[in-house]
Amino acid sequence: MLTTTALPHPAELLPHRHPMLLLDTIQTYTPGESVTAATFVHPETIFFEGHFPGEPILPGVILVEMMFQTCGLFGRLEGLQNAQAGEVRQIKSGRAIKIDTLTFNEPVLPNDHLLITAVFSHKLLNFSVFNARVDIAGRGRTAARGTVTVLINP
Repeated sequence: MLTTTALPHPAELLPHRHPMLLLDTIQTYTPGESVTAATFVHPETIFFEGHFPGEPILPGVILVEMMFQTCGLFGRLEGLQNAQAGEVRQIKSGRAIKIDTLTFNEPVLPNDHLLITAVFSHKLLNFSVFNARVDIAGRGRTAARGTVTVLINP
């Protein structure tokens, strides 16, 4: 069983690389239930260059990508968990499929610390549905929340 001390770096699990690897660490993982990742929003991030000069706000589409990447972590951690239990399961790839009822509640600013949580809802074939959210640590506010669906190809 994976423990919090044994959680890998997101780059060990996801195919994304800079500048599209948006997650810094995996904070928690509960097998079969949820995963929480964290990231620091650097003031010099490329997304602030034009969104918006003088009043930088992290684009909402980047928050959505953080949610999808966190779902990808869950799928890959589940694969590792199952492999340790003796079941052979290697996750080959995954991709974003659907966004439902997504709301943006609070702007994300430079120097914010974010916690991105994906709670597994249900699965249909290779499609996994998650309730996801991005919380701004320190402000006690939710930046975005919604239901996202990912395809995970075993």
